[in-house]
Amino acid sequence: MFKQLAVLGLTLLLVSTACIKEDSNEFSEINTWIKDEMQTNYLWNERVPESVSGTIPPGAFFGSMLDPEDNTSFILSNSNIIPGETSGLTFTSGISPAFGQFSNTGGVFIIVEFVYPGSPADSAGFKRGDIILGIDGSGLTTANFLQLFYSERNSVRYSLGSYDPEAQTIFFADSNVTVEQGELDLNPVVYSDIIEQNNDKVGYILYASFNSGESAKYNDSLDVVLQEMKSQGISELIIDLRYNEGGDFDAARNFANAVVPASSAQDEDVFIRLKYNDILEQQILQEDGEDSERLFIKFEEDPENLNLERVYFLTTSSTSSTSELMISGLSPHLEVVKVGTRTAGEYFGTKIIFGSEATPPNSYIMVP
Repeated sequence: MFKQLAVLGLTLLLVSTACIKEDSNEFSEINTWIKDEMQTNYLWNERVPESVSGTIPPGAFFGSMLDPEDNTSFILSNSNIIPGETSGLTFTSGISPAFGQFSNTGGVFIIVEFVYPGSPADSAGFKRGDIILGIDGSGLTTANFLQLFYSERNSVRYSLGSYDPEAQTIFFADSNVTVEQGELDLNPVVYSDIIEQNNDKVGYILYASFNSGESAKYNDSLDVVLQEMKSQGISELIIDLRYNEGGDFDAARNFANAVVPASSAQDEDVFIRLKYNDILEQQILQEDGEDSERLFIKFEEDPENLNLERVYFLTTSSTSSTSELMISGLSPHLEVVKVGTRTAGEYFGTKIIFGSEATPPNSYIMVP
């Protein structure tokens, strides 16, 4: 959910403050809102100042109080949100991109990680490993690649590249493909399969994000896949989280309930222990007690439970946040085998705070 938002948010934090007049208080109102929300919701709220400067732009003020360990929090204006990003819809052609940079020229290229089934890009024949070197006639640079790739045009023309393994170079393939774009409802279950080998059946699921979807429809979609795997009698499961940068806890718990041994689900063992700042922790304890569901997320019995003894996770440095939570939360309960590179190391949850709900309202969104 936050992949595109985070990239744009980080960009906003770099905006220059050189043109701000020192005697101006134009940011006092917004910065006061930022301070109050951060004092209440930020894990490291001891870093939040008591006073507010009206001369510092909101992005810089927000960034000044972030903990060195924090590489996930961001702030941005509503106008910079990709439409539909908070509602489950994404404006896209259906390509999941990985961005790279040429060491000799500094230019940017795109590798297709995967293509969402049934999307315009899928219909156009795009597949994993395809290379994109230009969009709508423009070469990709560090200054334009995000704007070009995440544009909201109804169609986009991709200039394709090819890789020469002998020369180890990427070059223009003299091929252009025009693809429609629109608001797509992207099911995080990108691909699933049951692999039979030596009389054993192994399930495989490429899971792109932890997104429950409206009315939990994506959880339901995953449950259908898991139920089929259960009926086929799989003995092991491979969960591909290589491109999964996180999402919501409900989706993670729904998935974990099917993977954990049945005894752990029946006993309602702890899946996740949530830690807050002192203010929120004490508030929760006073309101709910020590066994609060806001402090502990526990396993629940699930009709799709596979009762596994071992699960495999495919990981990369893009595997982060809720993906890492899923892996670490299951580890005490069954054998967890990680295959791939180190994960991102983002073990912190975030909260979306809308300035439109503030008093008075403002045009910002904050995600501490």
